[in-house]
Amino acid sequence: MYPILFSLGNFKIYSYGFFVALAFMAAIFYLSYSIKKTREKLIQYDELYSLFTYMAVFAILGARSLFIFVNLRDFVLYPLDVLKIWNGGLVYYGGFISAAIFTLIYAKKKKMMIFNLGDFFVPALALGHAIGRIGCFFAGCCYGKETNLPWAVVFTDKYSLAVRGVYIHATQLYESIVNFILFMFLHFYSKKNTKVPGMAFVTYLVIYATSRFIIEFFRDNCRGIHCFGFSISQIISVFLFIIGVLIIWKKKLYIKKLKGRD
Repeated sequence: MYPILFSLGNFKIYSYGFFVALAFMAAIFYLSYSIKKTREKLIQYDELYSLFTYMAVFAILGARSLFIFVNLRDFVLYPLDVLKIWNGGLVYYGGFISAAIFTLIYAKKKKMMIFNLGDFFVPALALGHAIGRIGCFFAGCCYGKETNLPWAVVFTDKYSLAVRGVYIHATQLYESIVNFILFMFLHFYSKKNTKVPGMAFVTYLVIYATSRFIIEFFRDNCRGIHCFGFSISQIISVFLFIIGVLIIWKKKLYIKKLKGRD
């Protein structure tokens, strides 16, 4: 669509980078708002900004690393392209896993409840992801397969990363819409379901993994690694879905025990 948002002479603002930055800003503003609304503060403001900064750094490094890994052949031929992050090239799951591991280590070191942190951060995660996918759409990365459906889109900009002049699925917007809906749901769910920590987080895990697995069937850009016809993102989705379901099952057993004591 519009890979370059606007230009001032030789200075260019790339849509992808702009929306990624906007996503992180929206997430931190939402988290700041959430702290004001909660009676019992899980985390203080200064600690929130410090943790969020580290999470953002690890998320970007992880997302970029996984992208390079699944497209290794391209980067062997053009190694300097590793630095061209403004052209797209962040795999969400790489960032999610990297940031999650860091947060787990951080929570253990600070003696914080990891599931409480997960419930606190997950609505902001969905919001940021929804905004970031709009950047994908503008840049043309993560594009879909050819289709004749009424809502198909056509990319025409010469700098677009998507195939041009062909009606294709707007898979970037599919995922953005899913994440906006998830954000709205989790915003209310995480506030109402506080008896059992972690339920909001694992609910996100299961719903997002399911939606991502399905949307991947409509994506067309080759990302290098496939196993039995499934993309690396689909394989990760299956594992995260299973982990989420197992945790929910354990949480349900815990809820039953609590009810039995009442």
